[in-house]
Amino acid sequence: LVPAAVANVVMFGTLAMLAYPYLAHHILAADSHRIGMFLGLAVHDTSQAIGSALTYSNVYSDEVVLKVAAITKLSRNLCLAAVVPWLTYLNVRAETKDDEGKEEELEGKKSAGGKSVLAYVPPFVAGVCAMAVLRSVGDVSLESQGLALGLLEAHQWRQVVSFVGNDLGSTWLLGTAMAAVGLNTDAAALKGVGYRPFVVGFAGSAVVAGTGCAATLALTSLFL
Repeated sequence: LVPAAVANVVMFGTLAMLAYPYLAHHILAADSHRIGMFLGLAVHDTSQAIGSALTYSNVYSDEVVLKVAAITKLSRNLCLAAVVPWLTYLNVRAETKDDEGKEEELEGKKSAGGKSVLAYVPPFVAGVCAMAVLRSVGDVSLESQGLALGLLEAHQWRQVVSFVGNDLGSTWLLGTAMAAVGLNTDAAALKGVGYRPFVVGFAGSAVVAGTGCAATLALTSLFL
């Protein structure tokens, strides 16, 4: 089931990354905030969501879309820091309840469960938080002290942020991440799976796209 799930994410996410920027441009009337929010909500994988926004930004010369999409998608990702460990805890707790009668065995499972919770915390969430804190501290220190992080002048800080965020991150690291996703998809493991998982994947992608579009229109109408 795992290869089928990965294949669904890669296939439909890639199609979304290629098609959504152009569809959103026409459906959402070239509204930068709406398009950025839609791309951040409607595309499942982080690298594909940012890739779709980067495509729109390059084709239509609109940096706002990339920024809004990144904020929207990474805000969703931050929720994983709470949701994934909580779901893992519930799963471990349910397993321990199934084994009754042996106190030592239960204690051992509880300690193992604690390790499982830590193991299932997405590492990239910690990276996102760390980079957000670093950028915020740099901006605040630049404004208050005249030097970002006590080391860099304004033009130097802008150059570092642009290189890390645009050149290194958006171009090289994003490309590497997409290549890694493709290389980890084993086509041989999909033999015998059938077409049903992909029908479900298509339906799920359509529901997510529709929900993302509806949420985008509703939220931007209320707050923008």
